[in-house]
Amino acid sequence: MDDAELVASARAGDSQAFTTLVGRYETRIARLVRGMVQESDAEDVTQEAFLKAFRKLENFDGRSSFYTWIFRIAANTAMDWRKRERRRRHAPLPQGPEGEDAAPSGDAGPERAASRRELAEKIDAAIDALPDKYHEILVMREIEGLSYEDIAKRLGMSKGTVESRLFRARERLRERLSSWMEA
Repeated sequence: MDDAELVASARAGDSQAFTTLVGRYETRIARLVRGMVQESDAEDVTQEAFLKAFRKLENFDGRSSFYTWIFRIAANTAMDWRKRERRRRHAPLPQGPEGEDAAPSGDAGPERAASRRELAEKIDAAIDALPDKYHEILVMREIEGLSYEDIAKRLGMSKGTVESRLFRARERLRERLSSWMEA
């Protein structure tokens, strides 16, 4: 059965038809999502995207392919997930009894702690502002600690492309942070 027939069957109540569509595109959608969110969140985001597609199957009008439609749902779901994670990360630190950060500090002095917190916020904001093609590679390399080869495999590109994009991501990050660092 082609995608249009499977969609029609799924709309008519055949859950196996939608399961077949999921099986057909799950690997490709999961690869897309892994490039946009943390590895630990990728499975949840992928499942959320397919769940949204199932719930909105009546809205699929067939003007594009089913894959294009589910791709857009997955990309939007991943971007929404990233936005929620950014808001969560930038939530204020818990306060101690006298208004001090409850998080332990390696050195004394509230000024030093405030400076470190401000730097972390600037770095997070600069990373979040990167275009997705740079953001995903920077996160995979610097936060997840993946090798160039592993990144290339996951994103389906050459090692040279990974190196080039990582270089550009670091340059853009350096540009965004240079004025703050000079001050």
